[in-house]
Formats: sequence, C-alpha cells, structure tokens
Amino acid sequence: MLIGLLGAGWLWFVMSQHGIGLSPDSAGYLAVAGNLLEGKGFICYSGEPFGAQPPLYPLAVATLSFLLGLDLKTSALFLNLLIIVFATFISGNLTFLITNSFPISLFVCFSIIFGIPTFQTFVYAWSEPTFILFLSVAFFYMLKFIDYEDKKYLLVSSFFISLACMTRYVGIFALISFLSLLIFKAKEDIVKKRNEIYTFLFISSFPLYLWGMRNYILSRTFFGRSGNPLHSFSEHSLGFVNAVTSWFIFPVNYFQNKTLLFLVAFLLIFILLVIGVKEITNLKVLSLVVFIFLYLLLLFIACVSTHQNLIDNRLLSPIFIPLGIVLIDFFYRRIYLQLMDKISKRVRPWLVVLGLIAWFTYPAISTLKFGLEVRKEGLGYQSVHWQTSETLAYVRQAREELLQLHVYTNDPEGLYFLTKIRAGRLSIQFHPNWPEAGRAYLICFKQGYLGDCLEILDRLHQNPEIRPVAEFSDGTIYLVTRRNLQVPSPGNH
Repeated sequence: MLIGLLGAGWLWFVMSQHGIGLSPDSAGYLAVAGNLLEGKGFICYSGEPFGAQPPLYPLAVATLSFLLGLDLKTSALFLNLLIIVFATFISGNLTFLITNSFPISLFVCFSIIFGIPTFQTFVYAWSEPTFILFLSVAFFYMLKFIDYEDKKYLLVSSFFISLACMTRYVGIFALISFLSLLIFKAKEDIVKKRNEIYTFLFISSFPLYLWGMRNYILSRTFFGRSGNPLHSFSEHSLGFVNAVTSWFIFPVNYFQNKTLLFLVAFLLIFILLVIGVKEITNLKVLSLVVFIFLYLLLLFIACVSTHQNLIDNRLLSPIFIPLGIVLIDFFYRRIYLQLMDKISKRVRPWLVVLGLIAWFTYPAISTLKFGLEVRKEGLGYQSVHWQTSETLAYVRQAREELLQLHVYTNDPEGLYFLTKIRAGRLSIQFHPNWPEAGRAYLICFKQGYLGDCLEILDRLHQNPEIRPVAEFSDGTIYLVTRRNLQVPSPGNH
C-alpha cells in the first residue's frame, strides 16, 4: 500500500499544475458524466445515445463528482489517484500469491509505478486504469479459487470480470481467457465443474448482455457503430513492437531498426511460450500467460477488422502487469536462483544491484522525464497549447455568429469540451452536395486530433468554394460554400 501511495503522490505532483490529461475519448467520457449528473442518462455530447464504450467509467466519474462535490475533471483525477494505490496493492498481493516471494512482489509494485504504459494511461482521464484494477482483482480471486476451491472466490472473480467488461469492451478478452482456464482446470467432478462454468458465465456476462440489449434497442447495434479499419495488420504489428520493446531494460525502438525491433518482440513471445510450456502444470503462471496471448490475439483481430486506433501503450497497458509478473518470476526462479549456486556470496549482492539497474533505469528515467514535461506543459485539452489557443479565443468571441451556420472541425470533441459548440466531424470523403445547408464554417486546428486538415482542404478545393475568415498561429476558420449555390456573402468578421 505504501508504494501505491508513493505512486499516487508522484501522479498528483505531475497533475497538480494543469489537471488530468484530456483526449477526445476523455472529453466524450466527461460529457456523458455531465449528462448523467443533469439527469439526461447515458447521452453523448452530440445528443446521441452513448454506446461506443461501456458505461461504468463515466458513471464512476459522475458518482465521485456527485458525492464529493468535485468538478468532473477533478473527479477523474481523484479516481486515478485511488486506483493507482489499490491497483499497486492488489498486484503486489497477486504476485505474492503466484510466487510466494515478498521481494518479487515489491519488484512488481515498483515496476507498476515506473512502468511506461501504466503511467502514460494514468495521466489521462481514460477507462484503462479502472479496467486494470478490476482485472487485477479478478485475477487475484480466480487464483485463490484455484488454490482453495472455495466458490466465494469464483463469485468475486466473476463479479470483477463483469465490472471489467462494463468498463471496456476488451474485458470480453479477459472473460474468454478466464473461461478457458475453468474449462481446462483438472477436476474429477464433471457436474461441479459445469456448474462453476455456468456460474462464471452468467455473473460475468449478464451486465454486458443488458447493456448490449439497451444499445440495440436505441441504435440497432450492440456495441456501437464501427467504420472501416484505420490501419493495416503490418501497421498494427509495428505499433505493437514499438510499444513492448520500450517497456523493459532499454529503449530498443530508439534504434529505428524494424528488423531489430521485430527480433526483440519475437524473443519476448518466444520466452512467453517457453514459460507456458514449462509451467503447464502451474495454473497460476499459466493463467497469466494464456491471458496475455489471448488478449494480444483478439486485440489484433479487433484492430484489423474494425475502426480502431493504432496498437500502442494504451491498448497494451492491460497486459503490462501480467507480463511483468511472468517475466520477473521466470528470471528469478529459472535464472537468478540457478546462478546463485554457481557464484560466490560476495558477488551475489552486486548481481542483484546490476539487475535492478538494468530493469528500472530506463523506465524510471523515461517516466520521470515525461512526468516533468506533463507538469510543465499539460496534456491534451488541458495543455498550455489548447488553453491559450488564439483560434478558440476567437471562436468564443464570435460564438453567436458561427452558430448561424453548421460548423465542422478536425477536433469536434475538443471544440465541444472547450467552447460547448457542437460541430460535425471532418471526413476526407465528401459527397458533391456538401455542405448540405449550402454554407458552413470550417474550423481547422493545426494540432487537431484528426490531423491538420491539409489533405481535406485540398479535396475541398475541388468542389466547394472555400475562403478563410480568420487566421491564427494555431488554426484557421473558413467559410465553405457550394459552388452551385448563389447566396449573399456573410457580413464582415
């Protein structure tokens, strides 16, 4: 618990200057939380039913805001501070349950605090930290169930898997891996084993089933609409390799050598396969290995077949703690203990110190450097760039005039979060009659989350008439008019 409190203190130090980081997803979550507090239900900032993500994270933020009287951004930060404490504590207990080693448990706890993927997700108002906490608790009680065959542990594990599924849809991956563990767990009483599986399935999936039915009634989709894939399999593979090769020991991705990156990633996967084979009878370690492989397999399938962001630290963060436990345990039992028998007692402490330096130096330096940058500049819509935006200052000043026409932008979430103006999302593909109303304002941010508009503007010049209304260092506002539409020019701005 003390290590988790240290992590929370560090996180608070980083976030206290500008607040928690906000991305488009964050803005969407906070908008839903705000609508919940206003009694509107699970409604997006656009006014549409919320269904692209599960409901638990915005519900948790809204609940904290209501109970503690905090604004939504502070509630999201407070939630992450609580989570980092309890996630570290639970992960340490999970490690001890698997390894029966207090030093390894401490090692894992510090790895979480300095971990690159964990810290980079905890500094944002994202659902991943909550998901990681629920997943860790579910693992802890599932492994206790394997140890003691006490049904209450299965019930608790099933409940937290259901919470994980209601936090992120990738919780289904954890559900499948836990189900496979129950199926292949040796048990002589077939009827009892079948009942355990049915119990787990019902408790873990029923809330998600209800949410999916609600979504289907409102939008005719179970888990929100998904467009065409954004990236190819090779792009996702490179994203995966770039991420995992920067987690441990030293930043292999600094060499910008794809062959080296893939070799290191292949070596990591090979080590995991070896661990899985050697621990085939140790269900505790095997359960973590199975989860890692199933999560990665299903994540790749989902990303190459649906509209998903590139695989990166955020999407891979749920496997960081299981992977860290497996690797640390493997190196300790299979390498360190065997070396101890072959070297003198005088050298042993130096070997431990060398291992600590090798494991923690790069992640600690990287996390500290990133944290100090965040404290100075802020993150996402909380950053100095967005908070001092000249374009946004003009938009606030000319709000009434801009709202006379439809508004489109390359960052609709940011525009809504910072100005409360609802805008259409820019797309590279426009039909000939765009804009439908004849005229529209186009707000292009140079650092918008959907790109800088250059390609879109180039395509727009082929059909509508487009002219700048106001230009600033960080963006430009355009008036777009269909060429076949004869309308009076708007007033001066």
